[in-house]
Amino acid sequence: MRQITPKRLSLMAMLIALQIVLSKFLMLQLTGSIRLSIDSVPIILAGIWFGPVAGGIVGMLGDLLGTVLFPTAGAYYPLLTVAFMLNGVVAGLLSRAVRKRPVAVRAIACVVPAELAGSLLFKSFALGLLNGLPFFTMVGMRVLPVAAVMLVDTLLVGLLDKLLGDMAKREHAPRKADPANALSNSRSMNYAEALDYIHHVTWRGSRLGLERTNELLSRIGNPHRALKFVHIAGTNGKGSTAAMLAKVLSSAGYRVGLYTSPFINRFNERMQVDGVSISDDELAGITSYIRPHADKMADHPTEFELISVVAFEFFLRHNVDIVVLEVGMGGELDSTNAIDTPELAIITNIGLDHTRELGPTITDIARAKAGIIKPGGDVLIYDQNGEADAVFQEACKTNGAKLHIVDFSRIGDISLSLSALRFTFSPYGEFVCGLVGSYQTRNAAVAITAAELLRVKGWNISDNALKTGLATVHWPARFEILRENPVFIADGGHNPQGVSAVAESLKLHFPDKKITFLLGIMADKDIPHMIDRIGPISGGFITVTPNNPRAMQADALAELLSKHGFAATPCDSVASGVDAAIKLAGADGVVCALGSLYMLGDVRAALGIVPD
Repeated sequence: MRQITPKRLSLMAMLIALQIVLSKFLMLQLTGSIRLSIDSVPIILAGIWFGPVAGGIVGMLGDLLGTVLFPTAGAYYPLLTVAFMLNGVVAGLLSRAVRKRPVAVRAIACVVPAELAGSLLFKSFALGLLNGLPFFTMVGMRVLPVAAVMLVDTLLVGLLDKLLGDMAKREHAPRKADPANALSNSRSMNYAEALDYIHHVTWRGSRLGLERTNELLSRIGNPHRALKFVHIAGTNGKGSTAAMLAKVLSSAGYRVGLYTSPFINRFNERMQVDGVSISDDELAGITSYIRPHADKMADHPTEFELISVVAFEFFLRHNVDIVVLEVGMGGELDSTNAIDTPELAIITNIGLDHTRELGPTITDIARAKAGIIKPGGDVLIYDQNGEADAVFQEACKTNGAKLHIVDFSRIGDISLSLSALRFTFSPYGEFVCGLVGSYQTRNAAVAITAAELLRVKGWNISDNALKTGLATVHWPARFEILRENPVFIADGGHNPQGVSAVAESLKLHFPDKKITFLLGIMADKDIPHMIDRIGPISGGFITVTPNNPRAMQADALAELLSKHGFAATPCDSVASGVDAAIKLAGADGVVCALGSLYMLGDVRAALGIVPD
């Protein structure tokens, strides 16, 4: 059954009550086993609107409660309840296949098989047993009355489904931004109050599902339906890929929205237009506009869901041409997945992360990410491993989507330096990338291939825009060089796969040096495997506690490192950890701050780096 909400429970209760009324008071009993009744209509509607499980529940409870509340002659007969359940289950199953079809087709495709399976065949079987008559005799007696009822039910279901659909269309119709409304709302709440509201403790936590996001978007007029998107999921590389593609699209002359998480220095970084973060005043204004709608919801949205809705409204008000939208976690049930089929769905490298929420295997993770694959869409994936690729291929087949795989063999002549990453990409020749980690060549290949697919869909992206976008891209905390003497690098690698990529870059850039690591990690990460990746190139560890409730304490992390045979010194703040790491590395050494994006804003502040 689709996710349970108070509104859906109320509607299901109303359908159950309607089924009881129709069954007990608005029916014509022709013989002991034949009657005319439209009591299947509420059950079939429940199946169509809420899914097969809900349809079965409405059928079961409607018949069971009707019998208990309004008993008739004779004992309760469970097989008749099963017949009603079949009506709802069959209608619910078939509704998934015809969801995009016209209302008349949907009504016929759901009602006729449901009535045949539940009302004619199974109910005839049950009544035959009850009355001691052969099955085919009972079917022959009931076929004409059931056919008449089937016709009436089809008309009623089609009419009611159309009325609901028209109401939904009015709710979901694209709208244009109202600058006057935006201005009036901006005075309602200041920036500090808006952030306090967004971060309110009662909204915290991760509750996967789209029901709350869809409801809140509907309440404010569905701003996302007026926007175009490139949707990016993945375990590693999705932030860098999003930044590259957004910069390429901006270089091509488009007005581009970018939505990412988490932020490094300021919350506003999470939503940008052409590289400029949302202003304090506009964040306050949009939050003020959305707040009363969120407060009225019986099931309040989570913090991330609220932020996503704020971002959609922000992008609408700025009339962006396209939004590069990064998934928060997973894909299928992430709040960003409230969008319809995007211009392109991208799934970057897959690894074992967020296993508690998404599942313990690569297949589980891939299934969650594959949730962003929509009907008729274009999908671009890494050429990574057969286990994940099989999941994506199946999802594309199911949704009628077209699968594209990045060809990394087009990359050549990689040249590394601390100022730029150079490589060739056939057939365009040399590219210069502003993100210097060696692993960025693969993310760049994804961004370039994505631009090529967008070209096919009519987006005007020149070769020069490709090269200019990659050359000028900046994305903090992705192998970012913060200072020299010693060289101080910040990277947000926070799982074994991401840390391995950082370790490889460090070995390529500094083949003869040991690295001093400033380490801060979330306690729910696979820390032993992360230590295994960086231990062989380490010259010492300084541990800190990132500013996040899920963070592992610095002293506990230092103790764990010691058990693995590495010297580690815990510090009571990120700032003191930065000083200790610089001192340990020496003037000609290398420091790498690693393990969590949540501490890197404090690292930058400790080094005196002011946000743009």
